[in-house]
Amino acid sequence: MARKYITNQPARYCKVGFMKCSTKSWAIAWAVAALVVVAGAGLAFAPVVFAELWPVLPRLHLSATPPAMIRGGTVAGPAMGTVVDGYWRVQKISPDTYAIGEPQSDPDNYEYLLIGRTRALLIDAGATWSHDIHTAVATLTNLPVTVIPTHLHFDHTDGLRYFHSIALIDLPETRSRVRNGMVHLSRYEYMGWFLPVGPPVFHVTEWVKPDGFIDLGGRRVQVLWTPGHTATSVSVYDPGEKLLFAGDFIYPTSLYAFLPDSSLSSYETTVNRLLAVLPADTTIYGAHCCRNDATIQAPWLGMNDLSDVKNAVEAIQNGTAKSRGFILRRFPVNSRMTMITLYPFGNH
Repeated sequence: MARKYITNQPARYCKVGFMKCSTKSWAIAWAVAALVVVAGAGLAFAPVVFAELWPVLPRLHLSATPPAMIRGGTVAGPAMGTVVDGYWRVQKISPDTYAIGEPQSDPDNYEYLLIGRTRALLIDAGATWSHDIHTAVATLTNLPVTVIPTHLHFDHTDGLRYFHSIALIDLPETRSRVRNGMVHLSRYEYMGWFLPVGPPVFHVTEWVKPDGFIDLGGRRVQVLWTPGHTATSVSVYDPGEKLLFAGDFIYPTSLYAFLPDSSLSSYETTVNRLLAVLPADTTIYGAHCCRNDATIQAPWLGMNDLSDVKNAVEAIQNGTAKSRGFILRRFPVNSRMTMITLYPFGNH
């Protein structure tokens, strides 16, 4: 029996409170609701969305972050340091302390080598999996070398695959990554899933408690837990030289406080603590180049810059700071730095 199709039926109606709505109105309402849910989820998971899109946006000629607010570039002049193996740039910054730069890497990373009497400590392992930093280290010392990453992003850990003596901050988060004696980094800890190699899988030979010490023989340095850029970030403080090696917590150019593991409130707590415990004449070395008021060299800052970060974070928190951008917002810190955070209710 053939089916009968009835056309030109009158629209069905329903009641919502005291209003009537047609089937078409319901469809529009559901579409709007779905868009609201998707937009809300996008805002709630903005750090993860950015992390996933970050490698793709440059290929589409789109900016991943809000426009710059300070002058970029460096002062004209020769770069400081000596080129080693056609890749590394080695610069002496104090007795038995060297900066090892990677001017050819995209993030312009700097690692730091501290030499004691019995061993040396390398702060960060190198940003690239294709170049072994041992070639640069070997020109500076023949002592055993232990490496400690300031945090676990790919541009600080890729070189760990070349090391057997590795120190790591002893926190529940880092301990939870150990399986069968080896550390396995998660996707958003490593942030380098787009690379042609996977994250390094490594064995920790030295777990260091927060604010614990590493003895290099006649030179004892302190590993400070400095969350903000990531939850497990550390900075290494050398009290004898009054040097703080801060990784990505503070450096010239842009501070990232919006990534999946970042926290603006932790930034504030850490800055206040460092200002309270470090001498006023401490020199800070960050992990990325470069200052916009100097030639290319290891990126140094002072405690006044740390105070400027404190003031900027407080202004962001209380809503008085001016910014560029909407979901990701860029704020001025001083003439050398800006800070990128999330929309107001997305920061934590």
